[in-house]
Amino acid sequence: MKCAVAVNKIHASKEENISFIRSLIEEAARNDAKLILFPETALTGLVNTDSPEKDLKLGESISGKYLEELSAMSKELGIWIALGVFEIEDGVLYDSAVLISPERKVALKHRRTDSGWHSPNAPADVYKEGNKHEMIETPFGKVAFLICGELFQDDALDAVKKLKPDLLLVPMARSAYKIDDVQYWWDTEEKWFYVERVAEVKANCLVANCLGDGDIEDSFGGAMAVDRNGRLIAELQLYKQGILYVDINSEI
Repeated sequence: MKCAVAVNKIHASKEENISFIRSLIEEAARNDAKLILFPETALTGLVNTDSPEKDLKLGESISGKYLEELSAMSKELGIWIALGVFEIEDGVLYDSAVLISPERKVALKHRRTDSGWHSPNAPADVYKEGNKHEMIETPFGKVAFLICGELFQDDALDAVKKLKPDLLLVPMARSAYKIDDVQYWWDTEEKWFYVERVAEVKANCLVANCLGDGDIEDSFGGAMAVDRNGRLIAELQLYKQGILYVDINSEI
């Protein structure tokens, strides 16, 4: 089965972001991908400020218009869609990831369990974390999420290892500050920490990192696929919009 790992550049306009997400989904479907993964907070970027007045506007409810639109696309094109969103529910904001099935529903929702997506000063009654890890059976095996910093939380990693997924999806919004050559740093040092951690799950793994526009978001993009034996078998260079295609039947 062909999978697509997409990197969309984040702009200030959610409408502009969803428009490009739609175009990448259509491109992936034309190229016979059955699953497409987008980064963490793919609609907005990780631009929360710890101010509820500002940040609640970033939120998208599970039954909101954008996820409903993506659900309709999933059904029409026959493609599973995974992406990270700021989820809002009853005035509370979560850093979440959803997996949308062609049956036109959110088949799996995961709320990030560590607080690394906001500062310790964020009001605890508005900025909240999830408390569990789940997986779902799909036509391409058992699927689970880890969102960005969860990968380096032993409790989260151990919880997912116990689920024994076939496919691990890792949406990220990782930035790099005060590093002159980010691509070199990533290639020679940082990405191998990520490969080492996902390898512990012993599942095929797809990783998509958010790409900021430099004005409102500084994440550096990039995508990669790691097989169940911990081998990095495909990647998309940093700072590049586009899609990485991987065949999980033969390559992973």
